[in-house]
Amino acid sequence: MTKRVKTRFGESQARLRLTFKQTFSSDLKKAISAKHSKRNSRAASNRKLPKKEQTHQKKPLSLTRQRLLRLCILLSLASMASHSASANVLDPIRRVLSPIISIIDKKDTPDSMAQSTQSRAEPTTLPPNIGDQVVDESHGRLSLTKHRPSLLNVMQAEFLINRGEIDAGLQLYKQEAFKNEATTVFERALELSLLYEMPKESLAFAVKWQQQNTEHVPALFYVAHLALKAHDYNLSGKVLSEILEYDTQADLSEILIGIYPTNESDQRLLLETLLRLPKHDNPSLLVMQAGLMSQLGQPDIALLSVNRALKFKPDNAPFIVLKADILKQLQPDRQVLKFISAERKRLKNNKTLYLYEIRYRLELGETQEAHELLLQAHDLFHDEEVTLLAALVSIDIEAYSQADDLLSALASSPAYIDQAYYYLGISAERQQKFDRAERFLSKVMQENLVLKARQKLVSIQLLQGHPDKALETLRQFSDEFDVYGPESAILQADILRQQDKLTEARNLLAEANKRYPDDTKLMFARAQLLDNEQDTALKRRLLDRLLLIDPENPDYMVASAKLLFEVGNEQDVEQSLNLAQLVLGLPFDSPQFNQQNYLAALNLLAADALSKEQYQQVIEYLEVPYDISPTLDSGIILLRAYQGLNQQDKVLDLFGDIQQRFAVGQQDISDRLQSY
Repeated sequence: MTKRVKTRFGESQARLRLTFKQTFSSDLKKAISAKHSKRNSRAASNRKLPKKEQTHQKKPLSLTRQRLLRLCILLSLASMASHSASANVLDPIRRVLSPIISIIDKKDTPDSMAQSTQSRAEPTTLPPNIGDQVVDESHGRLSLTKHRPSLLNVMQAEFLINRGEIDAGLQLYKQEAFKNEATTVFERALELSLLYEMPKESLAFAVKWQQQNTEHVPALFYVAHLALKAHDYNLSGKVLSEILEYDTQADLSEILIGIYPTNESDQRLLLETLLRLPKHDNPSLLVMQAGLMSQLGQPDIALLSVNRALKFKPDNAPFIVLKADILKQLQPDRQVLKFISAERKRLKNNKTLYLYEIRYRLELGETQEAHELLLQAHDLFHDEEVTLLAALVSIDIEAYSQADDLLSALASSPAYIDQAYYYLGISAERQQKFDRAERFLSKVMQENLVLKARQKLVSIQLLQGHPDKALETLRQFSDEFDVYGPESAILQADILRQQDKLTEARNLLAEANKRYPDDTKLMFARAQLLDNEQDTALKRRLLDRLLLIDPENPDYMVASAKLLFEVGNEQDVEQSLNLAQLVLGLPFDSPQFNQQNYLAALNLLAADALSKEQYQQVIEYLEVPYDISPTLDSGIILLRAYQGLNQQDKVLDLFGDIQQRFAVGQQDISDRLQSY
């Protein structure tokens, strides 16, 4: 045991434990010594007592021994918790053991005392390899009885889990969970199973335990939740029916957390399961039905279901919000607004309804009305979330003084200080108070906000014509936040590129790439700065690696297609055109769709058609896209096609448009035409 503890908590903690043990041993020796002297005096007096009375005086000793066992375990746990930096490991153990240890007090019967008296004759030394074996039922002092959970087994299971031996720890926990009076052990075992196992495995464990403990009603809730999570709708329907037999008004909201299906087929199956349940008026299930019906395009039936739920809980804000969402599908915006506004006025102290109406008004473009309502909510609730939203809307309507007052008050909150500084900086930037903006933006330190703040700070410094200051800001940023080193390097390289310092920019990205060899953003930024002709091999190697990592990334596909088309052989050009076709095949509503990539892919196909003198094909590719979203490359390729068809009127019109739109002279256009 000592060896394991040293390994787990470190040598320093083990030394502290040893000190505690020595101190405890010293105190125990003194107590034993005193006890011996008292025992001797009692023994002398006992010799004078009748035999029956002597026996009667022995009974409290076994009770003391049981209590001493419990005290030693608790002291041991307290010692480890107070001396270990990893004391949180012991929290679950204390939570699980406390109810089990209390059994000692409840079970101090003559039988148990007799067992304790008998145990005094047993050896008290534990085997040296106790930490490496599962404790069996023979350890009477720690397992209490073979039918109840073993304290030592529970401790062993927790330490196995903490050491990363998940399977062994879970197996031991589950073994103990099936013993008598093991509810807390079961709950901890299920908690760990949910964390480390698939839903079906957790469900099988919960079902087996519930079948053995049929009177434990909370287990039904666990099984129902896990059945829904595992998409076992037949089982979930049976268990929900059983719960409703106990209590038709049972709060089932906990069961439904985190199990809402995302695809339509599962949503339909779940809805069918709920509709097959015995007739009930359970608000939680009625609301679940309403949400599913609404999502499946049945808002009129959904409204009936949510109205039934509101009869039982008319003041439940989430139910009211769901009804408002359903009404959006059925009624005009003004009617929905009228409903939610009336409910908000009826439940004057409900923040959820205030925020819903505010966001809905913002969605409808009623910014001023939303702002006034926000100020009311700010005065009513004194809530930081409301204060921040009020400040943001104030910035949006250019009420900067009010925004600054709200944000300055918010800056005293540890939870919102970084957001307050960030938006104070945005407010100052909007007012063109650039020094003030820089001061606030440079104070932002929250990791999920600091990158945006530094990007905004750098853009302000560049806007004021201070590129060296911006570079210094980024260097300091990468020193303070190593996690954002790649982003800092990319921004620095972009500034150097804008200053026509391409060599410095490439070197900077190469060095950063050595420090962060697996960062794809950095690799792609480096590839984009490399020259297609001079750095062909390196650029191709980088792009090939990126495509290997993410073969469906349109940015990588377009960059690789351009490189292959410009410097490759016939086989490379064919591969380039295939990549371009893949990019053009992305649906317009796809999250991967990007207009620039789409136009770049079109330009490649048009350039290939131009090289084959398929001028009409070029016009079909580019004429409409150029009218909608013109680019210089598209214009030049299209101009060559008009020249090839000898359409002089269109040539002159397009030539003038390119000069005016892109501010280029005749020589620039001639150079670009020559390249095609």
